[in-house]
Amino acid sequence: MQCSSRFSSLSKCVFATLSLGAALAVLAPVSASAQAAVLAADSFNRKVHVASQANDKRPVGGLAKIATAMVTLDWAEASKAGVNILATVPAYAPQVAGSNSLGLQPGDRLTLRDLLYATMMSADDVAAITLGDFVGRDHLQRLQRAGDPLTEFVRQMNQLAVREGAMNTRFTNPHGFENTRAMPYSTAADMTRLGLYAISRPALRFYTNQRSRDITVYRTSGQVSLPLNNTNALLGVSNIDGIKYTATQRSGSCIVVTAERPASVAKQADGSSLIYRHRMVVTVIGSADAAAEAHALLQQSWAAYDRWLAAGRPITDKRQLLNHF
Repeated sequence: MQCSSRFSSLSKCVFATLSLGAALAVLAPVSASAQAAVLAADSFNRKVHVASQANDKRPVGGLAKIATAMVTLDWAEASKAGVNILATVPAYAPQVAGSNSLGLQPGDRLTLRDLLYATMMSADDVAAITLGDFVGRDHLQRLQRAGDPLTEFVRQMNQLAVREGAMNTRFTNPHGFENTRAMPYSTAADMTRLGLYAISRPALRFYTNQRSRDITVYRTSGQVSLPLNNTNALLGVSNIDGIKYTATQRSGSCIVVTAERPASVAKQADGSSLIYRHRMVVTVIGSADAAAEAHALLQQSWAAYDRWLAAGRPITDKRQLLNHF
């Protein structure tokens, strides 16, 4: 077997299995480095099309920011506060952040909208901490409870993970950098679950599919405009429109990407038509080059998906579905 990809840095192909016995055959060939954990599933059927080491618990670095963004958006909707409200960078944020790429300072004020852009487009940890502090503080106040706002926010992140079936995940901070005593971790399968939840919310698209954007910071010295560049180099390649790229010393290179193909129409015997939408989510964790591997995996996933469609969308075992993976 030979892998095809426009990237030349990929290692040899391996076969991905679900390790569930003879009931499940090989899903698809996976181009992945030996240490990378990968999984690809289509979003509308949640059928797993490629997988390797998908349930291995590993550091995932800034992929934790996907949960941070979703907890914030869920809070903004539930509280009806929206995302145009201003939040203040807490004094402790630069001391506990792994990255302060935007140079945010304690006392800076930004809208939740701009903090979400900074969290999802860039590698800025202070923005993620500010979201956690603001939302966690408000949540404690509404519950009339004392406590640490960041601890409360992380609790909400982990509750989200459990709710979405990400049972092999533990978040310890909003930004994902591995600087806490308890080490955060997740799996390729779990991050795909969270990625699927994220793309089910149209609001997230605004924060993940732009190459660049300016955000506004309100300081005592005046208003400052800061440029953001998206760290996801795959945006726009093969219809990829999200979600998040990260790299830390412990996690290696990690990415969750999603791409949609044009919908298809199937004529039914009664003359009616069914419209099928097609979107894939691919997760790569612990790679030397997650972007290259994710792009190759996306092509292989679509090929496996097309074979599955041509065969009539058979599900021979429920464990082929992500919910049972």
